[in-house]
Amino acid sequence: MRGGKLGAAGLLLATLNVGSASAQTGIVSLIDTNIAPNTRFYRNRALIEVIDLQLLGRWRDQGCKIGAKPSSACPTFEFSVPFLLDPTSLQKSSLDVSRDLGGIMQYEWQRFQDRTRWAVSMDLNRSISAATALPALPYATRPLGCTPGLNIAGEMAITAAKLLAGNPLDISSTPAPYALSVPAGSTNPNFRLPSGLSYGLKDDGVPLPNYPYPRVARAQYCPGRELPQVLPDSAYPLPGSVYMPNTSVYGVSGPRYPLPLAFNWGEVRSRIKNSCNQAVKQYYKEYVENVLGAVATKMQGSMHWNGYTKWQGNRSGVIFAPVAGALPNTAKLVDLASKAQTPQFADYLTVRTPGSQLISNQSRVSGKLVQLEDLKRWLEAGNLTDASTQGSVNLFQTWQQLLPMVDRRPLTFYAHARYCTLTGCVPVPVPMLMPDMVVSAAGCTVAPTAGGLGTMTFTLPAFRFAWVSVPEGFPIPGLSGHPELRVQ
Repeated sequence: MRGGKLGAAGLLLATLNVGSASAQTGIVSLIDTNIAPNTRFYRNRALIEVIDLQLLGRWRDQGCKIGAKPSSACPTFEFSVPFLLDPTSLQKSSLDVSRDLGGIMQYEWQRFQDRTRWAVSMDLNRSISAATALPALPYATRPLGCTPGLNIAGEMAITAAKLLAGNPLDISSTPAPYALSVPAGSTNPNFRLPSGLSYGLKDDGVPLPNYPYPRVARAQYCPGRELPQVLPDSAYPLPGSVYMPNTSVYGVSGPRYPLPLAFNWGEVRSRIKNSCNQAVKQYYKEYVENVLGAVATKMQGSMHWNGYTKWQGNRSGVIFAPVAGALPNTAKLVDLASKAQTPQFADYLTVRTPGSQLISNQSRVSGKLVQLEDLKRWLEAGNLTDASTQGSVNLFQTWQQLLPMVDRRPLTFYAHARYCTLTGCVPVPVPMLMPDMVVSAAGCTVAPTAGGLGTMTFTLPAFRFAWVSVPEGFPIPGLSGHPELRVQ
């Protein structure tokens, strides 16, 4: 199918889809790229038309006529959605705008996690006695990294650790890599998956490598934590106590050295919980505000199909808009045809020629047309001309999802102990992994057992995104409910 204003044929196709509207709620009915670009009015930009199949079903059941005045009995069922346009960067293609937005979502989530992680770690390790004994350890010296004039040793240790790790870059906002998703169930039930192709949503998550140092600037988590604690740590009922194991000829040693004589795990869990709740309350709020601000700026005129405000299960509704790149997808089209072992697919999608028309007619007769149309689900974004002539458009979709994400970087507390020999005792910070922590919508909870793995599991709603390819007349993946904010 190629682009063209919805008419009798398009309405017939949409009407045929209504029979399965319980599983399908929206289809792309038109790809219109013959509009001269205009930066002021979206109506003069390239757009797609989207049909709400359930509203169309109501319209049909009521015997409504084309051109009838919209009403509750005869609702508007077709809506316009313009291609993305960033008003702050008009030269960018809509595909690049969507990559920018995906990059912001990745950056803001990773920044939220890192800020929370290090705010908790800071509050656990702010005692000077724990921070200064072993200045070579980033974890031991980082607490002083927030104290003006006392952070030189910590910064030197962090620089050395980064050098050993290959100088990894700190967290920054960069465009997300474009990766097309083909969710299972989005194609016709009779479609047989060709060899070399696969279903699945591409992972848009954020990697959290186990670096023993923060990857955000001190200003991200230091406010309110500039001064270290000077008094003995309240986690010890007997400050300064020493565990005295069996004595050997060479001094004080033993299998449990250098654990302190007593340790208040309840105090530690309480400190972790309070610090985490305080950090999440501030940092998660900023995360949500920053992402919503980017969506409002870069997705003006987008379709809110239930949108972020409506939830079903563990995920919200979808906000989506069409995207296209600056370059044609000819090479990707040929590669897809080769992988699917369907060489006629590339010819089928070219501008109407005698050859492509013959393939189309033969496919209709042999019942294989749906196979060629379904292959478009794997068709990566080209330019606007490609979308129009090929009858398929890439959509950038975003939603919120409550998906547990485990941060496996160690959360460490430095216990106070002293290493004693025949010549005397020296204070030594003992690195101890803390209990596991869960960051949920209800707040932060800490496992009751001591000496856990030191992980944090975030179960807060996170902003997710994906690119999907939708042929004209075919259902849009991931939709439920009805449009909320839409362009008529």
